[in-house]
Amino acid sequence: MSKITQILKSVAGFLLYCGICQGVSAKPLPFRELELPVSGFSQQHHLEKTGDGQLLLSWVETDMGTSTAKFAVLEEQGWSMPLAVVKVEGKLADPPVVLGLSDGSLAAAWMPYVKNSPDRYAAEIYLARSIDGGLTWSPPLKPYGDEAHIYDAQMSLAALPDARLALVWTDMRHASHDPAADKKTNRYQLMASIIDKNWQASPETVLDDDVCSCCRSYTDAQGEQLVTVYRDHAVGEIRDISAVRWQAGGNPQIANVHADGWVIGGCPSNGPSIDLTPTNGVAAWFTAADGKGRVKLAFSTDQGAHFNSPIELDADASGYTNALLLDDGSALVSWRGRNGPDDELRVAKVTSNGKVSRQTTVYRGSFPKWPSKYLALARVGKRAFVAWTDPLQKKVRLVSLSID
Repeated sequence: MSKITQILKSVAGFLLYCGICQGVSAKPLPFRELELPVSGFSQQHHLEKTGDGQLLLSWVETDMGTSTAKFAVLEEQGWSMPLAVVKVEGKLADPPVVLGLSDGSLAAAWMPYVKNSPDRYAAEIYLARSIDGGLTWSPPLKPYGDEAHIYDAQMSLAALPDARLALVWTDMRHASHDPAADKKTNRYQLMASIIDKNWQASPETVLDDDVCSCCRSYTDAQGEQLVTVYRDHAVGEIRDISAVRWQAGGNPQIANVHADGWVIGGCPSNGPSIDLTPTNGVAAWFTAADGKGRVKLAFSTDQGAHFNSPIELDADASGYTNALLLDDGSALVSWRGRNGPDDELRVAKVTSNGKVSRQTTVYRGSFPKWPSKYLALARVGKRAFVAWTDPLQKKVRLVSLSID
């Protein structure tokens, strides 16, 4: 092989790795992979931030039929010592969440399955709080009544002022798995509760009384204003994305993010995401209304009350989107695109007028199904972080991207 041929192949490989060979003229986003303080088989990753804005990674390590939820904080000198939140027998139904509250304390949420339940999807949600950086945790709190029937893998959380916490989940208390059941009553509900600084849960609130069963929700907050995006369910098996604006004690206001018109007889298990600033918002989601897997995002100029016309990023995608608003008004979006038999973890910077100014392919290969199929995206300063679970290496992976 000639030296020129070697050089050409090396250049082609680099361009392919950066995602340029897909016909995208956008410049790549520089990134590097970080070593993680995980051990053994790790999965069920999640990214949040502490109260003072440091990156917080949580994950699950499995061993001998048990699942241990752990977390670590990315500090200036590197990762903090990994600490355990809880260890349970069997599997956790959803990635555990550890996030910072406004008073500097930490909150944790995890979802074990109900033991010996005839319903394989029945789960519980437990919350705990730590005032010493995660060294010790309060006794578990179950923030809902006995009527609740939690559906697995569908919780989202957001920190509120005054060290409070918002929790959203999908509930099956009025659902039936009997095919002969009345469809009018066979509904899944989107429920919510606010946990105050004294770690007391408010009465449950119904955010929407008919939602798609197994697409996750995503909740964000600005001050007291909360917005939860989710896959709705309407007459005729229409499953498009909606956003509900709500506050503690207020009446939820539901708006359709976009009328894709996706008619599907079952849940696609592919939920949306949202990010808010004091004035704006952005939502990203997946749809296959015309039979093609498409990734879309829409900007909002009123904190998610209304959304502009959608921008399409990918017309051959698997979905599992995340979106962040950047200081210049653009959005950073991550999703799983398709490339032959493999999926790709793609990240793009998109302006509000639809221009893709940067795009990078971070990873190409297979992704796990349940329970780690979603990506995680977070921002700290001028760096963004994307986490995923690599099924071949059997561990959580994380990259840092420069967004300056």
